[in-house]
Amino acid sequence: MTTRAPRPAARVLGLVADLARTVLGTAAGAGRPPTPVQRFAARRPVLLAVYAGTPIGLVLVVAAWPRVRTAADVAFLLANCLLVYCVFALVAYGERARQRLLGRNRHTEEES
Repeated sequence: MTTRAPRPAARVLGLVADLARTVLGTAAGAGRPPTPVQRFAARRPVLLAVYAGTPIGLVLVVAAWPRVRTAADVAFLLANCLLVYCVFALVAYGERARQRLLGRNRHTEEES
């Protein structure tokens, strides 16, 4: 059997994907090593969500406390706090994916 050349549409899609990876990699800081905060976020996304979401959750609770009258109000307040935690966790998982894509998640001798 002979191998067929890739279809023109597949070649174009491959070129577009390579271009997008190059542009997005440059915009995401492909030439720079991650900062300590970025490394912490990528290694411990749930802990980052707890550390960053707790003060915001406390502000939400303090601000809404005078209006809390029923169990539904408490549930709504807790759902908002949970949403804040989820946003921070998703950002941290995105940072982990970015570092994996850029190949920066390995330990080097300089960091040890």
